[in-house]
Amino acid sequence: MGVTGAGKSFFINTLAGADVVKTGSTLDPCTANCEAVPVEIGRSKVLLIDTPGFDDSVRTDSEILTEISRLLAAFYQEGVSLKGVIYLHRITDIRYAGSQVKTLNIFKKICGELALKNVFLVSSRWHEVDEAQGASREQQLREKFWAYMLGHGSTMTRFYGTRDSAIGIASQLVSKQNIILEIQRELVDEGKTLKQTTAGAFVNDDITEMKARHEEELREIEHLRQTLRDNDRAMKRQVQLEWQREQQRLQTAQQDQERLRRDIAAEVRAEIEQKKESKKGSGLWKAMPFLPSLLGIVEMFVGIPPGSTSMLTSWLFDSGIGESVSQFFANF
Repeated sequence: MGVTGAGKSFFINTLAGADVVKTGSTLDPCTANCEAVPVEIGRSKVLLIDTPGFDDSVRTDSEILTEISRLLAAFYQEGVSLKGVIYLHRITDIRYAGSQVKTLNIFKKICGELALKNVFLVSSRWHEVDEAQGASREQQLREKFWAYMLGHGSTMTRFYGTRDSAIGIASQLVSKQNIILEIQRELVDEGKTLKQTTAGAFVNDDITEMKARHEEELREIEHLRQTLRDNDRAMKRQVQLEWQREQQRLQTAQQDQERLRRDIAAEVRAEIEQKKESKKGSGLWKAMPFLPSLLGIVEMFVGIPPGSTSMLTSWLFDSGIGESVSQFFANF
């Protein structure tokens, strides 16, 4: 996880040893949706999840939190273990921007205090700064922005852009005990709606503030409309366009709050049960009940980039199923 442009997709490609997910050279988001990438770290088969940043220029925080929550709830309900979370940050950033602070706060609330010991705080793009400059910014991160998480067991490290560096980070994480994130407990064990979770409540509060600003802006635009003279047609058209844009922003905020009222765990449970019921008795379910369940969940709740299909196919053959990825999902 991390803000847009932190190097999440690049880290995964480096670890995988291939360009399996899209990367970019701009601050526009490369990861539009969650994507699953299979990699092998030593003898361990690991599924990495590439997530979009919460500062996405196209999708709202509510949309992204909902997507991530659905995946995490599905994994937890089906007994898929989670080793931890890697949070990436550009060491090239001169200051910690407001969007980065917000993303970090959402991230901490998704994880919860108990899971922070399985969080790796990783700084990237070290080749773009000299050592002294980077070390100074690293110290600021350690003493200020990341201090709480480090105090609760998180690990701070550097990603140098090489495969050895990526493997070293991932290997440390894979060796840890499994964890359960706070949002997984809240959604599945406690039956909370997304809005009732710690992360969801934080996002909802931010939306409430945005709604208030949009409503105030609409009142000011309406007042301006009433004071314009009838013959000032050009200005009236401009004001009308601005009113429509602000009205759309308000409507989006209202839709975001409505989305947070969903019972994510119940939705996910129903979708999985419906899928299982439709395929009950198939050869794959009888022969390898766990692996089809895992891969089926991946297909239902997260995208699989084309560059990852060869690795998944080899996993299927190693497990004795002997199916291609496309054949497997057709049978699932």
